[in-house]
Amino acid sequence: MCLILFAVSPDPVHRLVVAANRDEYYGRPASRADWWHDYPQVLGGRDLEAGGTWLGVTQSGRFAAVTNFRETPPDPIPPRSRGALVADFLSGTQSCDDYVAGLLPIAQEFRGFNLLLNDGQQTWYYSNRIDKPRCLTPGYYGLSNQLLDCDWPKVITAREELAGYQPNGFAQEQLFGLLFNRGDDSPFSSRFIVSDSYGTTASTIVKIHHNGRTEFEERGFLAHGVPDTARNFSLTPTDQGQDHSDLP
Repeated sequence: MCLILFAVSPDPVHRLVVAANRDEYYGRPASRADWWHDYPQVLGGRDLEAGGTWLGVTQSGRFAAVTNFRETPPDPIPPRSRGALVADFLSGTQSCDDYVAGLLPIAQEFRGFNLLLNDGQQTWYYSNRIDKPRCLTPGYYGLSNQLLDCDWPKVITAREELAGYQPNGFAQEQLFGLLFNRGDDSPFSSRFIVSDSYGTTASTIVKIHHNGRTEFEERGFLAHGVPDTARNFSLTPTDQGQDHSDLP
């Protein structure tokens, strides 16, 4: 079960601050964060099974992420991949409201999802389980595999902690520490999932500044939470940015 903690326009420096965990089967093929060959302006990991992604940014400062909705799978299973929701937004130029308007007629062709979008101007949230898209006001939010700001302990406590980091400028290690918390064994308290077959495969921090600069860092994990790669990118609107590290 994934987790996305984010702040919309929390201070004069940041337009959007995101701390996110991707939880998935370790055996599902995926690539680590990088520039996409078919859409060179898009930066993110990639699901090699369905072709989409769970989270990404663009050179121009667009952002998108998706989580699954926890429910009994519908029968029959809808045909479309939820990762395409993120990929299509990042590879296009539509505003958030126009993109969501185009999704409404086809939303039930996807299994349950939560979609988070930022087009450089506004941040929107949409789930096909409520059909009420929202343009989000400045503030602190938490999203997992229920609706936005649900009452799961890991969402409530992490959102409160994120709000407390603002005076320190959202220090990188604080944000990763927020994601690495393993809870107290109560239901839905663990933010970082560990097992031999399923768990947190990537933790990502994204900071988009009001001046257009974007900081992107992804830390990957193998089974049992063993660290894998670390990838760090700095993007500006005028160039394709630089990959600063790929550490074991």
